Amino acid sequence: MIRALILAFLVSGSAQATPWFDGSPEFADDASHQLAAEMLAAHGGMQPMAEAKSLQFNFFTKLIGGPMPFYSFEAVDLDSGNAYIEWPFWESRVAWKDGELWSHQWPMPMPAGFFVRLTTSFITLPWQINADSANVGPVRTGLLPEDETVYDILRVTFDERSPTIPGTFYDVYIDPETRLMKGIRFDINHPGMVANPSQPLGPNFHVFAEYRQFDGLILPTSYMSYGTGSASGGASNAYHFAWNVRLDEPFDSTKLTAPDGAVEDAVSMEWWESQEYQPQVSAAAFKSMANQLSGDK
Repeated sequence: MIRALILAFLVSGSAQATPWFDGSPEFADDASHQLAAEMLAAHGGMQPMAEAKSLQFNFFTKLIGGPMPFYSFEAVDLDSGNAYIEWPFWESRVAWKDGELWSHQWPMPMPAGFFVRLTTSFITLPWQINADSANVGPVRTGLLPEDETVYDILRVTFDERSPTIPGTFYDVYIDPETRLMKGIRFDINHPGMVANPSQPLGPNFHVFAEYRQFDGLILPTSYMSYGTGSASGGASNAYHFAWNVRLDEPFDSTKLTAPDGAVEDAVSMEWWESQEYQPQVSAAAFKSMANQLSGDK
């Protein structure tokens, strides 16, 4: 049985090809391809995402037993991948522009750049699987925390990484009836978040609880983060939800201009650059990996 460790705070702009969502992924086998297609269809298909101008939303995170919630506004340009987050309580902002990361008045000890596009990566995985850099499958089955349903699972890794994945993999848990993405399992290896990037923190779980339709897309808008012991019934570490989701508004590129006093996030920039090119994972390697992970169910 998996014992998940989690860092509790965790929480195309046109019909043209978008680097996240449009390409030719590498599938382990036909079953993986079919399951990914069924999940994509259940979440509204590719066309509404191709027509979206940007993804913008307000976000709330509350640590279980924590002193206060965290509120943010997040925006991603789905064409360029540029993004920013604002935390009004701290009057803080972090932004990613063409590979450059900076933060302003960021009060937390971890690198601010770790969080750019992170929530977006969680809730858009049904579309990210279609990226050129994605390696998908094979199909496995397993359980989510505090849930007896047996879900189909697709493991997703990326060859050419961008700041949309916190560690080395995503395991996507897919409902056997609705084909909606019900949860994800992942690790964390950012050097600002772990003592040794070669020893990732995890696996961690997010379990989705609510879905809403926006301009034809079915997006998960609330989820729970589960920590140590949760796979065998432990309590969750945090809950999160997104609201005021917009897909039809232009991206405000003026937010990418660093104000006076902004600090470059060199740690995150160097890490993403070092992760940028990964060797292609073959179907045989995926099957071997699945056999090794069979004891995780």
